[in-house]
Amino acid sequence: MGEHNLMVDFAFKAKSKDGKLTEGVMSGPSDAIVRSRLTRQGLKVVSISKKKAGKAASSGGGDDSVTNFGPIKIVRDGKGGSQIVIGSSAPSTRDLVIFTKQFATMLSSGVPLIQTINVLSSQQKNVAFGGVLRKVQNDVENGKTLSEAMRMHKGVFDSLYIAMVRAGETSGSIDQILLRLTTYIEKAAKIKSQVKSAMVYPAIVVIAAIAVISALLAFVVPTFAKQFQDAGRELPALTQIVVDISDFFRVNILFVIGGAIGVIVGLNLYRKTEVGNAQFDRAILYVPVLGDLIRKVSVGRFCSTLSTMLKAGVNLLEALTICAASAGNKRVEVFILYVRAEIEQGVKFSTPLSKDGLFPPMVVSMVEVGEATGALDEMLQKVADFYEEEVDLAVKTLLSMIEPIMIVSIGSVVGFIVIAMYLPVFDMAGTVGG
Repeated sequence: MGEHNLMVDFAFKAKSKDGKLTEGVMSGPSDAIVRSRLTRQGLKVVSISKKKAGKAASSGGGDDSVTNFGPIKIVRDGKGGSQIVIGSSAPSTRDLVIFTKQFATMLSSGVPLIQTINVLSSQQKNVAFGGVLRKVQNDVENGKTLSEAMRMHKGVFDSLYIAMVRAGETSGSIDQILLRLTTYIEKAAKIKSQVKSAMVYPAIVVIAAIAVISALLAFVVPTFAKQFQDAGRELPALTQIVVDISDFFRVNILFVIGGAIGVIVGLNLYRKTEVGNAQFDRAILYVPVLGDLIRKVSVGRFCSTLSTMLKAGVNLLEALTICAASAGNKRVEVFILYVRAEIEQGVKFSTPLSKDGLFPPMVVSMVEVGEATGALDEMLQKVADFYEEEVDLAVKTLLSMIEPIMIVSIGSVVGFIVIAMYLPVFDMAGTVGG
């Protein structure tokens, strides 16, 4: 039986170089090995003992100062107190980019793998991410490859990341692969940020518009209606419609708000189902302007991901499987899996890609040229770079169109209410003038 199958949890107390006391739990085959690991981390062991059964489960795998309870983590401060940290172990995009870039730099400088992970884990401000890295270090020390150790933490390292690391291990150029991965993550984050900015602005405007119109119906219209009723005049049809809407809104305001929340929650729950997600992702591609942006983002992401993986030495079929999983749109995902199945049957890559009209002819042509010249990864990167610029332009176009559309729409509704309220005033003025 191997060392990894004889892991025991050891509770320990240790002092850091600055004298701060740290306590936690670490897994290992013996107390001597655990003591050795703690020493390599720059800690002076005060005490170490086998963890008694019945205590809370530890984070295991070398997480020396963090005890995990699902998403809740207790971090001991060494002074008898503790800090509760709530959240997942997934790092932010910036954390992952910095880690990957530092990882590549240290490896290319000749620093051993285990020592590199140890140094980077100790530098992490994200406590949970640091704990994950220590688990990765522990697994590597116990004979797993880096990609196998990272696969144990798919919430932190996705399929693309793991496949790239595995390709780097195979080719012996893991530092270069990690640098490419850093560039890819940064570009993907930039595009994601652009799309979010395109969505946030209209959402804020719509919420503000709903608030203004609700205030008009709840407070302004009733004031005018009371004055008209006191005057004893018959209201014009347009004014009466607005007054009736206002009365309904005020009387049934709880039902209106509850209904709106119910519709939003219902649509969100439906979207989370397999059928609902597929229908939503298909429909959004046909929304004017927005659909064009989503399509360009999907095509650009596909080309960039596939190019990055092919350059790293990942085979085409595996790369397409990962591209499908990271597509971000169910319709695109299904189509990529269809393309993969066709290639598996011996069909050229460009042939199924040209079907369905999802990928523009220019992309298909570039893929065809890449296949013919043996430079498919380079052609895909050129397409990805082109679509990165296209996404920039599409976001600017969307934002420039949304602003006037929103202003006109909101102005029309508010103007309709204002005109409806002033029609009786105009009628009274005309009667007095006559």
